[in-house]
Amino acid sequence: MIAQFFTNDHGDLSPQARTYIAGLLTRCPRKNMERICEEVPGAVFQNLQYFISESPWEYSPLWKWIGERAANLLGGGAENMLLIDESGFSKKGDKSAGVARQYNGRVGKVDNCQVGVFSALSYGCRATLTGARLYLPEDWTEDSERCDAAKIPEAERRFRTKPELAWELIEQMEMDGIPFGWVGMDAVYGRDQGLLLKISGMGRKFMADVNHDQKVWPVAPESQVRPENITEDGAVSVDSLWALGKGAARKFRLREGENGRVEVRFWTKRVWIWPQTSEIPMGVWLCVTERSDGSVKYSLTNAPEEMGWEELAKRQGQRYFVERAFEDGKSELGMADYQSRRWLAWHHHMVLVAVAMVFTLGERELLRKDAPMLSVRDIVDLIAWYFETGRTEAEVEAAVRDRHRRRTMAMKSKMRRKSGESGSLTK
Repeated sequence: MIAQFFTNDHGDLSPQARTYIAGLLTRCPRKNMERICEEVPGAVFQNLQYFISESPWEYSPLWKWIGERAANLLGGGAENMLLIDESGFSKKGDKSAGVARQYNGRVGKVDNCQVGVFSALSYGCRATLTGARLYLPEDWTEDSERCDAAKIPEAERRFRTKPELAWELIEQMEMDGIPFGWVGMDAVYGRDQGLLLKISGMGRKFMADVNHDQKVWPVAPESQVRPENITEDGAVSVDSLWALGKGAARKFRLREGENGRVEVRFWTKRVWIWPQTSEIPMGVWLCVTERSDGSVKYSLTNAPEEMGWEELAKRQGQRYFVERAFEDGKSELGMADYQSRRWLAWHHHMVLVAVAMVFTLGERELLRKDAPMLSVRDIVDLIAWYFETGRTEAEVEAAVRDRHRRRTMAMKSKMRRKSGESGSLTK
């Protein structure tokens, strides 16, 4: 079905694409090209290396196909949420495109790594990657020799912030006609109020996390000109508003998670922000959730005034599922296992990981009624069991059902242990 994306003036590269994707779906613990060649019959290392690092097939049309496929599988239409987040990839040396000493969220500290900004389409408890941009620090964009060595295209050798890359991903989904009505993002992007204004201007709703000290106006500013120092003009921090309003918070159950019910205390209040690119203040809702462990999350949204508290709470919790997509991608589909240092190779690899991911989404949707707990790991294991071990279909099915039975028992045990904790959440 996707062979068309790998056929160009240089020939038909679809066999290499099938080999690479098949390798990403194997059970080998590290899915780099060497391991793929060991696991997939007929794979040739030099062919795969050329296919990933040098072959000029376009990845943008394939991202569009992935977005269309994801939207069709999710079925949420305008209720789909486009999740924006970044992910880091630890690397040695200084040759890989974009590598630098920068914050790596996966290890929770500054690390020598590459960082990518990603989009994922989400509906309900499901999400799959739909776009990727490699972040280039200024040290890179100002060093033409380094860019030459990593084969970074001339058009990409300009510094762009992570929010600017996020906007490119959002715009691309819009231009590709992929349906989504919401954009969700963490505080790296949510604190960029210019980005929020642009999302609102394109007719989409945002749910954007902000830091606890984010300043907002609890009443609409009276000034006709945006003040230079918003604190002196009546703006206050969101955590100070939560301290005043937390007594009115309500308890909601967001979903049933692997570790039991996910319940929060939720509170919302109308506030105003004033993006530097706007001539007038912008009215938004401050949404606050407090988890059972005491952690608090603050978000701003331009959701309509009639939207209920429970729906807002669920929308605020939606961003969790991009983290699940990253976890599946890195743990099961080789997302962090690429070898090449070049710009093109990074983008080729990420789009092929996304193909593997949307394939697993399709399998989970197909079997949702019969196997609602089916995971990406299950699908990878199923492929291995069926094609490598010679087990019969009945034996494979029995093994999966036994795994799901044990997983259900573990979830129920966790729910019983946590049942007492939910009482600490004040209604």
